[in-house]
Order: sequence, then structure tokens, then C-alpha cells
Amino acid sequence: MEKYEILEILKNVYDPDYKDKSIVELGLVDENTIKINEDKIEVEYKVAAPFCPFSAAIGIMIQYALEKKFGKRVDVKIQPGHYQEKLVEEILRSEEKRKDLLSKLESFGILQRCVRI
Repeated sequence: MEKYEILEILKNVYDPDYKDKSIVELGLVDENTIKINEDKIEVEYKVAAPFCPFSAAIGIMIQYALEKKFGKRVDVKIQPGHYQEKLVEEILRSEEKRKDLLSKLESFGILQRCVRI
């Protein structure tokens, strides 16, 4: 697996606020923010706006898309400096909170609209 393969998948993940541009096109992830290890993929992402209401959701969608495609563990982290960085990291590290947010994204149709794989 190569970084370009990961980016190809992430080109199909969209920020809910920018439905016509992927997170790759928006510059939220790139090859420098991806690490590939034998047992997992690590992605550090940023958000398009400092007060992005979907900051945790974007991380959840990245993780969902990559795990679905590659079947590997995916660790996702928001780049330092976001005003809710600690809260976002808490959500991304808690399996219960991740599943809850993923369920909400799915029930509101956001997951289907923003993850097009």
C-alpha cells in the first residue's frame, strides 16, 4: 500500500460544508500527513475553518473510508491548534464516542453524502 492509494480513497471524502470539493482538494490531508505502518495507517488532518462544526466528523469519515477500503486499523488525529482540539481527540480516541458520532452521521445522511466510495 502506498500513500497515493490512500489519497485516492480520500479524494472521495468530502467536508460537509464543501460538498463539491474533497478533503484532498481542500488541502486537509496530503502525503505529508499520512504514515503507513505494517499494522496501521495514521492520518493527521486539518479543517477548512478554525471553528469548523464538523472537525471530529471529518476524522471519523477519514477513518471509516480507509478502514472500509483497506481493512487495516486507522488512527486519525486533528492537527494541533484547533480550538476544540482536546474534545476532538477525545472523540477520536473513544470507541464508544466514535461509534455514536458515526451513527449520527449515518442517520442524518451525512456519511452517505460525504463518503463516496
